[in-house]
Amino acid sequence: MSSPIAVSGVTGAASASSTVEVHIVHTYRGDLVVDLVAPDGTVYNLLNRSGGSADNVDQTFTVNLASETANGTWNLRVRDAATQDTGYIDSWTLGL
Repeated sequence: MSSPIAVSGVTGAASASSTVEVHIVHTYRGDLVVDLVAPDGTVYNLLNRSGGSADNVDQTFTVNLASETANGTWNLRVRDAATQDTGYIDSWTLGL
């Protein structure tokens, strides 16, 4: 699954302390690989099959995005590395 956010009107680069607030409803968070994909295609891994057997992801990640232009379409990409669970991206925000 993928969810885009379009950013416009921001001058310059993103921040070295950008935040990504993620809310994913899922029955087994330990199966999830969560990436932020920058407008230029660079992938920033936020979560890689960690968190054990708990449900859901409700977490804010701090990411150094200073090398990225802020404007453009950013994508939150989520992959379920297993096959037996279900879930969806509830919401996410990007603080550049």
